[in-house]
Amino acid sequence: MSASTCSVWALYADFPNLANHWTGLRASSAVGDQAGGVGARRQVRLKPVGRMEETVTVWEEGCRIDTQNQPSWSVPFKQARSSLTLEPAGEGTVTTFDYHYLPRGGPLGRITGPLIDRMLTATFADMLAASEKAALANG
Repeated sequence: MSASTCSVWALYADFPNLANHWTGLRASSAVGDQAGGVGARRQVRLKPVGRMEETVTVWEEGCRIDTQNQPSWSVPFKQARSSLTLEPAGEGTVTTFDYHYLPRGGPLGRITGPLIDRMLTATFADMLAASEKAALANG
């Protein structure tokens, strides 16, 4: 990203409010009183339908947020986890987003896995592009 690491971190550290910066979600909000750090939780309402809850499992100030995602009946996987890392690169930021999931449905889930992979790759590429735009605007 061409945005500074500080401005990208500020965007993601506003953990409950990802939907304010990315139109790939219908909404996002805090679950409970904790808005950041290990243990913070948010509910995300997905497009076009679905929702799930994410809990922060790793919070390294300024450089990393990992989550454990608790999917609901409306998402096609049993469990998922993510890791977002930021590294300064000149005046910009190298941003890495890893997402690992276990599909539902046994053999059928394994067959649909490649389709889900393509969909998630496009979705998360859009999230990162929107994040860069928002970080530049706010930075």
